[in-house]
Parts: sequence; structure tokens; C-alpha cells
Amino acid sequence: MRIGVIGVGVIAPFFLQAIQDDPHLRLSAVCDLDPAKLTGFDPGVALYTDHRELLASGRVDGVVVTLPNHAHAPVVADALRAGVHVCCEKPLTVAAEDARHLTALAEEYDTTLFTAFHRRYNTHVRDLAARLPDRALISHVTSRYQERIEEHTGSDRWYQDLDRCGGGCVIDNGPNALDALETVLGPLTLTDAVIGDVRSGVEFCAELALATADGIPVTVDLDWALETGERKDITVHLKDGRELRADMLDGFAAFKSSLDHEYAGIMADFHRTVREGREGPDRGPHIVDLVEEAYAIGRTREERLRMSAKEPVSANLVKLLFHRRTDRGMRLSPWQSRCVRAGDVHELVTTTDRPTATGDRVDHVGFLGFAEFPVGVVIDRGDLVAGPGGLIGRVAGFDECHAPNHYNILIDTERVLTAEDLDLHALDTLTFSGGTR
Repeated sequence: MRIGVIGVGVIAPFFLQAIQDDPHLRLSAVCDLDPAKLTGFDPGVALYTDHRELLASGRVDGVVVTLPNHAHAPVVADALRAGVHVCCEKPLTVAAEDARHLTALAEEYDTTLFTAFHRRYNTHVRDLAARLPDRALISHVTSRYQERIEEHTGSDRWYQDLDRCGGGCVIDNGPNALDALETVLGPLTLTDAVIGDVRSGVEFCAELALATADGIPVTVDLDWALETGERKDITVHLKDGRELRADMLDGFAAFKSSLDHEYAGIMADFHRTVREGREGPDRGPHIVDLVEEAYAIGRTREERLRMSAKEPVSANLVKLLFHRRTDRGMRLSPWQSRCVRAGDVHELVTTTDRPTATGDRVDHVGFLGFAEFPVGVVIDRGDLVAGPGGLIGRVAGFDECHAPNHYNILIDTERVLTAEDLDLHALDTLTFSGGTR
């Protein structure tokens, strides 16, 4: 099978080596916008700076597309219309609508559309899939896909460009992590997503919550800013406390050496699919759907991992309170935050009731006192509250039974506390700081 490679970036060498090592494949053409990258190839390999010229040359039966993410959809569409089979580096596209369009084109022009997910060919992932126990024995599954992005992308700076990459670790590392999990567990649905450490619109960390078709919870921890090394694994937690684990890097000591057998698996599977047809639909569009859903949730949430949205603010105690109640009857208000004007005085109340939903009753309380805020601030649920003796607790929310005179600022604590328990004094300073995780 005559193969062309479109895009000679940081990933291309793994495809090129896999093509060279496979006796059923022959590299016949290479294309890149930068002529400086089109050196060192055998004389029989045709060189192009325009992918459309390559596709019209008649020199290729299939192409590998390894370009910045935003270029996948138009270039793959051109190849499918030219009747050329396509192996596209993940993600198939940035937008789900484009992925569906490519699927329709492949059917219309009777060509193969194949998304390259290299971790599904990892020997440890396949071994875990083969030895998975009865699913009723599984409690939950966790996966880590963590690295320092600069170590992996070299001179390809587009990975950190929102317009060309489409995002950060969710769209780059996410597809491989999700596809590896589906290789082990079957189809997944997304239930929640939180992104964080966002730089110029590009997230460097994220947590995805998913579930299998039979309800097994799955958590994925993505990180582009790991200080050293990399962690890429799947852990199946059993109800009896045992764990089954696939460490994708185990036994591959050299940097990126695990990729060699994985990309060989991609090219062999691509060739087989072209020759024999596929056993089921390409998973590429489905993974694009999951990534798009993750962004739809994560980008609309106020929370950002590893990012504080405000400077710590202080309030001075102007009256101490020492009593506690077990039947106070406060109610959690619906507000996630409250604006406080300079000079406002509000009441600080500790509780062990852990209110979370609007209207939750708060009975078990201790009273710290009234505090004056010298400057205008915003108090948020989740803020950490500290006093002279250290951390007191975290803001659970607000009760408005005394509004408009003042709010009751409810503070989650391990036990009910009052001013006397914390040895507080009038004019002591309490600090509210935005919590991060």
C-alpha cells in the first residue's frame, strides 16, 4: 500500500518509522508547508508543499494526516473526495459537526476514515482489557494522563495556540486517555468536567468524570504541567480493595519509546481496515463528541483548577459570640457568592451540617461573632477562612434570615466552633481566600 504523509511535525517520525518497518507499506510521498522539513527522504519519495498536489498525483493509496488540529477537517475532506484512504492523527477534528461531515464523505466516496489512537495498541492496555474481571466486582476506575507539554512537542508551538489546537490537554491528551479507557471498558458517557491552569485560553489541567454503560464511575486526570517525568496509566479498583493496573510506560525506559510499538499497531490496523473493512464504526467522531461535551461543561463552570480568582481579603471581629445551637433552622440560600461593601458587618457561623443544596436546613451551629469588612469584596462558597490560630474552615454558603441587616456566612468545620473555642478576641483579623484544588 502506497502511503503519503501530510505534515512532518513532532509526531510524523513515529508514523514514518512504522511505515518503513511494515513490509506491506511503502512511503511514496511527503508533504509539508515548510520545504526545510522535506529533506533526508529516499529519492523515490515525492515531495510536496501543497497537499492537494499530492492527492492529485496518483502516487498514494492512503495518507497519514498529522497536522495541527484545526487543519484536520479540511485536509481530510480533500483526501476523501480524492478517493484516498485516510489515517488521521487524533483528534479527528476540533468540532463534532466536522467529524460527522467527514464520516458522511467517507461513505459517499467509499473510502476509509481511520482515527489514529496510539494508546489502544499499548501492550499493557491490551493486557488489562484481556484480564478484566467480572464487571460486578469493579468499584470504580481512575486514569492519569500527565506530562510536561513542552517536553513532548519540541518546536511545534501550535499545541499551545487555542486557534490551531482547539484547547489544551483535554483535546490533546484527552482523546488518547478516553480511547484507551474505552478499549478496556467499552463506551463511556461524560458526566462532569472541570478545567484549570488556563493560559491564554488553553487549559493545562482537567478532571473528567465519566461512566460506563453499566454505571461504573470513571475519573480521568489530565495534566500538561507535570513538573517532571510523565504518568500514563489506568487503575481498576475492585470492591474487595484490590487493584488492577495498566502502566502504559512500564518497561519503556527511553523517552517516548512506548510509542514505537503503538504506532506500528496503528499502521498495521489501518492497512488491515482498508484491505478487509472495519469491524465497527471509527471511534474518532465519538471521542470528538466527548471532548466537545467536556469543553461545553468545563468552560461554563466558574471553578478553575489550580487558579485563584481573587486575592485574600480580611475582616475584623467587632463582636464575639460564644453560644451554639442544635436546632437553629437556618436555610442555605441559592447564591454561590455575595458582594460585600466596604464597612459592611456580617455574622460568622460554623456548622457541621454540610449544606449543599438551596434550602438545606442548618441546625448544628456555633457562633464566632460579627466581622467588619474594611474594603469591598466578594465572598464565595469554598473560600478558606483562617484566624490567628490557622485554618478554621471553608465557606459553605449563606443564610439570609437577618437580611437586609446582614448575612450569616456559614462555615463548614469538622466540629461546631465558637469564639471561645478558637480563643478569638475583639479586633482579631480573619482572612477569606479563594480555595484552589
